[in-house]
Amino acid sequence: MPSWNPLLTAAIAASLSAQDPAAADLKDLQTILDQPVQTASKRVQRLKEAAADMTVLRGHDLADMGYRTLGDALGGVLGFRTNEDRSYQGLGVRGLYVLGDQNTRVLILLDGHALNSAAEVGSSKIGSDFGIPLAHVERIEIIRGPASSLYGNNAFLGMVNVVTKAAPPEQLGGELAATGDTGSLASGDAMLNGTLGPVGWKLLYSSMHRGGSRTRFPELTSQTLPAELDKEDRQSAYLTLQGREWSLAGYLMERTQRAASAPFLSTIGSPVNRDRNRQSFFEGRCTPTLGPIETLFRVFGDRTEYGCDLAYDASRYDLPGSYTESDPNWSLGGEAQARIHVGEALLFTLGWEESRQHYDGITNFNGSTIETKVRHRVQNTYLQGEWRATENLSFTLGLQKAAWIVSDARTLTQGTPVSYPARTLRGSTPRFAAVWSPTPLDICKLLYGEGYRNPTIFEAYYSDDGSFVANPSLEPERIQTLSGIWVHVWGGGVQSQVSLNDSHWEHLIQSVPVGADSQQSRNAPQELHGTSLETELQGHWPGWSLYGSLGVYRWKQGEDNVPNAARVQGSFRLTRRWKHLSASGEVRHTGSRENPPLAARVPSATVFRGTLGWEQDRWWVRGTLEDAGDAQRQDLVTADYTPITHMASDGRTFRLSAGFRF
Repeated sequence: MPSWNPLLTAAIAASLSAQDPAAADLKDLQTILDQPVQTASKRVQRLKEAAADMTVLRGHDLADMGYRTLGDALGGVLGFRTNEDRSYQGLGVRGLYVLGDQNTRVLILLDGHALNSAAEVGSSKIGSDFGIPLAHVERIEIIRGPASSLYGNNAFLGMVNVVTKAAPPEQLGGELAATGDTGSLASGDAMLNGTLGPVGWKLLYSSMHRGGSRTRFPELTSQTLPAELDKEDRQSAYLTLQGREWSLAGYLMERTQRAASAPFLSTIGSPVNRDRNRQSFFEGRCTPTLGPIETLFRVFGDRTEYGCDLAYDASRYDLPGSYTESDPNWSLGGEAQARIHVGEALLFTLGWEESRQHYDGITNFNGSTIETKVRHRVQNTYLQGEWRATENLSFTLGLQKAAWIVSDARTLTQGTPVSYPARTLRGSTPRFAAVWSPTPLDICKLLYGEGYRNPTIFEAYYSDDGSFVANPSLEPERIQTLSGIWVHVWGGGVQSQVSLNDSHWEHLIQSVPVGADSQQSRNAPQELHGTSLETELQGHWPGWSLYGSLGVYRWKQGEDNVPNAARVQGSFRLTRRWKHLSASGEVRHTGSRENPPLAARVPSATVFRGTLGWEQDRWWVRGTLEDAGDAQRQDLVTADYTPITHMASDGRTFRLSAGFRF
């Protein structure tokens, strides 16, 4: 067992002074901490009862700040930051983003449906490819720390559940919105909702076109590249039907992004270079109550596909030609869950989830094809008990058993097969939490959780014509995290949170060079150790809201610093609302980061954002100035972009949005 930081236990054991709160203080506590959440325990509960380190972003806060993507919203939350390479947004947690990660270590949910794929080839889920306009989001529930004991594989470092707004109880209604900015963005969103007898339905459609930015990569060329080489397009649709004890949902998204940065030694300035993403899912839920047992039955199917086109000439690669890739993955699965109440003090949640996955990837370079075919199952069985020992003290204990069962894996090079042995990986992830309210204005939480992440299909089995080598013997990643949290409501609408966290991460999967020109995914031989001190401040008053966060982080791998880890992250935002007018300002700071293997470093950056909005019953208009100080924050990128080691954001951009409700 790892030796835990003794400060954690000391922080929770420290005595808190008793106090006689005023009635106004108790009202503040109810307003801030009694809001409903459903992600921490797969059931609706009050935020103050959740056995997790949680932050909730409310829909009107998202609108007031003028956020465009899910990544925009998450980047200002305690412990989270984004990392961009002009193709995808990566999500870092508690100071660290593992370069090359396709957001496989944070579970992203849309109304409880997982958007992560077991293949995870060229995937983001938080950028433009999320596809859901934030104007139609009720709230975003964010958990820091492992949640594998209930959610399985991808809930490794944390999870995010985006809860969309329920359809209003109207016969027919909707909203139309349009957005444009000085960076050549144009988007249109439409929402239509209604009822069919007792059934409510809602349809969202969104389309986005970004003409691109004129980019400069002095490592590749002295010329400024045309904006069209950075062009991006996306379309998406989301349909939900809601009955009394059942729901249906369907989602479609397609995105294309051109790659001006010429990755994988492709031709500089070629209009052929691009990435493509397609994602779709359906889900059906039924939630009957059988006496004292609340049940959930869920069936779902998903399809994700990554594709790319790259052009090669003799200037960077010895063999000119063209490269294409397609990586579709299909899955079909189900979940059964029961919540059993035993008296008023005990609640048990038990469930089983399984999906069957089919991956059929193919690469083609100058007519030479390599196919990768994998058939596997992902299983998750979980049990969680919650005991309210007293009115002010509760305990949660959970255990998950995970299995990754590969029944068929093979590679065909020009039709000649190479088969890999069938393999089963299993793991358990326990969870423990104690939530104590020593006074009506204080909440203390002691949280222990373990995370478990199987290798993705890309990491274990993907291979092409020499640049990537399969490694089917990869071991799963494991993490253990201990957190101590103190939440206090100060009165006058102000709430603070302080947390200490200690993590031990084993078998990190990372891409390493193999020979002169190839890469392979391998488990790191040394454990990663991370510690952090995080603080969060929220304030809500009539017409005002405030949010601030500051995190100090330290990640080590043996005696070495971990690449792309920021020592400090912070944010502050303030919103003033009048009857129809709102004004918001935000500042975000990210500390410097290094990537020693590539001898690269990016400096710290402070980015400012301001938004003005006017909203009536039937229409609204909002203007947002992003990166008002033109800081142009830089992010490190992987060796795929060699000789590029970092990329800068677009800088100052003004965006105008307007909408009409009917």
